[in-house]
Amino acid sequence: MTPTQGSAGSRGDVEAMKAAVSLLARLHDEFGLGPEAPIETRKLSPGLVLALLGDATEAALRGLSAIAVDRRVSFGKLLVELRDARQRLHGAPSPSPIVTTAEFAAAVRRLRGAESVAGLTRRVCAEAAAMTGLPRIVLSEVHGDGWTVMDTLFDKGDEPDVGSIATTEIVPGSPEEQAVQTRTAVLVVPNPQSSTGNSTAIADASFFGSGGYAVAPIAVSTGVIGLIHAGRTDDRKLSIGERDLLDAFAVSFGTLFERALVSERLTEQKRLIVEHLQQESRDAEGLSTADVTFGTPRGEGTTSLSHAPLFPKYNTPGLEELTRREREVFHLLAAGKSNTEIADVLVISVFTVKSHVKKILRKLGAMNRSEAIYRYLEMTDSDAPSRRTT
Repeated sequence: MTPTQGSAGSRGDVEAMKAAVSLLARLHDEFGLGPEAPIETRKLSPGLVLALLGDATEAALRGLSAIAVDRRVSFGKLLVELRDARQRLHGAPSPSPIVTTAEFAAAVRRLRGAESVAGLTRRVCAEAAAMTGLPRIVLSEVHGDGWTVMDTLFDKGDEPDVGSIATTEIVPGSPEEQAVQTRTAVLVVPNPQSSTGNSTAIADASFFGSGGYAVAPIAVSTGVIGLIHAGRTDDRKLSIGERDLLDAFAVSFGTLFERALVSERLTEQKRLIVEHLQQESRDAEGLSTADVTFGTPRGEGTTSLSHAPLFPKYNTPGLEELTRREREVFHLLAAGKSNTEIADVLVISVFTVKSHVKKILRKLGAMNRSEAIYRYLEMTDSDAPSRRTT
């Protein structure tokens, strides 16, 4: 790039940023949405303006339903202009790809707003591109000794054949292995003489352009779960600053991903607990409303407390101390049913079954389930003649 071309590109960046700031001011002043436009534009970077445009677009979409009908046409046109401004800034080469703390915080804030694991995953590539200014982003999942592409982001008309790397083995000594083992981003450069820091020189990095690429691990407490590859299509080499920026982004994403995953698991556990409590409540309600008999066989039309037959009445020490429900549990236990199967038959929770089993063992003086089943079989055998002659 000649000095004249660089100067023209810089002037184009400045004009694009001024136009974007003007759109931000219109959205905020005319519709009361989005962040307030910065007054001083001379020190703005494309990354910061992109972050403001992202916040403004999200605020506009959330506030769309509140816009008066007669103003929706002009509001829609403004949304289109905001989109076009973002695309122009994404495509404009920036002399300084390193973003400010405010820009980085804005990207992390947008990721945090996703709340769910699926929502986070959908935003990774777009936010990584916005943060680094690199147009080629690949998100992959690490599994065992390989990695599989999950999502990509490329400039329109610049979609390489991802199928060639859809599922790739983590080769010993490769940049991907180094990133996984060290949990640190690796800068990959095609020229061996340009290798610095933790850069890894390779013979061919053409997939991300002749300037090489960076790969950052997505790590959680249990290990590395994914990789983010980033590069550009031209021959400009990636810098160490861009590598470190991608690394910081991947670290933040890994933290947010694990937090969202734990939150979803806790929500699922709460749902299961509520279901168990509701089932216990229904079971207790059934006990309170069921017909009660005393030594009389059930006839037609009477209500049964469960589908399980009652345990036969044997004159065995300790057995008379068992309650009606404990006899039902004991009968199923002796039939070889597991706690889960007993819970399904009696429509109670597994926790309740375990409690009944402990009480049964204590009342019968049995050390374990096997001894209790042995006593059941012994009682059955000893009573068999009397049942046959009845």
